[in-house]
Amino acid sequence: MPLREVENVEVTCLVDNNVDVLLPDTEVAHRPVLAENWYERPLIAEHGFSAAVTLEVNGRKHRLLLDSGLDPLAAAHNADMLGFDLTSCELVISSHGHIDHAGGLLSVRKKMNPGQRVPLVLHKDAFRNRMVKFQDGRKIINLPAPNRSLLAQAGYEIVEEQSHSLWIDGSVLVTGEIARSNNFEKGLPNHYSEVEEGGKMENDPLIKDDQAVILNVKDKGLVIITGCGHAGIINTLNYAKELTGEDRIYAVLGGMHLTGGLFEPIIPRTTDELEGLKPKFVVPCHCSGLKAVTQIARKMPDAFMQNSVGTNYTF
Repeated sequence: MPLREVENVEVTCLVDNNVDVLLPDTEVAHRPVLAENWYERPLIAEHGFSAAVTLEVNGRKHRLLLDSGLDPLAAAHNADMLGFDLTSCELVISSHGHIDHAGGLLSVRKKMNPGQRVPLVLHKDAFRNRMVKFQDGRKIINLPAPNRSLLAQAGYEIVEEQSHSLWIDGSVLVTGEIARSNNFEKGLPNHYSEVEEGGKMENDPLIKDDQAVILNVKDKGLVIITGCGHAGIINTLNYAKELTGEDRIYAVLGGMHLTGGLFEPIIPRTTDELEGLKPKFVVPCHCSGLKAVTQIARKMPDAFMQNSVGTNYTF
């Protein structure tokens, strides 16, 4: 896949599970400067994810959004509190259809240019209602699908892609369905999807609509951003290398879905293989889970960075 190099990439976290206003800046992580009355309208953390990406190609800046968080207003609110301008956003990518990544799509669209049709790139399965059944059989988390009609009315141009696709002059690669190439990342076994609208639920561990965003930064390598990483973070990184022909992974940022008892057994192998891929920076977010984050921090102390809502990364 001929992915065009970009001069630099900035990733601003608009929604994540954690916010910590005391974290220090690092070489690439720039924590937000808070207003004097920041406590009156603080940044919101929630069980969700949204990242704004700004890239530079031939001296021109472009902006896109990956996911929009859970609460209808959280991503838009945090953008306001950060003074982050979404007006020029020219592309929205949905990593998958779960509500904790798609809940704010209508609100963030109102922050964009109202006269411009904004492509919303997602997999057809993103419009399936889902749920997660816990092992005890009693607890269920419903994950309603985004409403196609409302999204179209809001000014999105809905683009369904199952395979990989290039955007913004060939500088942004959306993976589409991610190849499952190893024997330990098997998806979410207690996940179910609606067979057809109003129909029964079927077991759907693979969550095929899971996709990631890939950029290739000049002289550095790949920057890979995931939503939940349901395909498995190692599968995702290896697929990014396969698609681009680029072996260098400069940064990986986003959800790695290693939280909960079902995933604890694969944390050691995942962290071993992640270390073997030698990313310069690793920023676990959202559903990565405390145990996995702790192991990554111990195993890769020079690469690990702690995320917080409002952090801007410059790669």
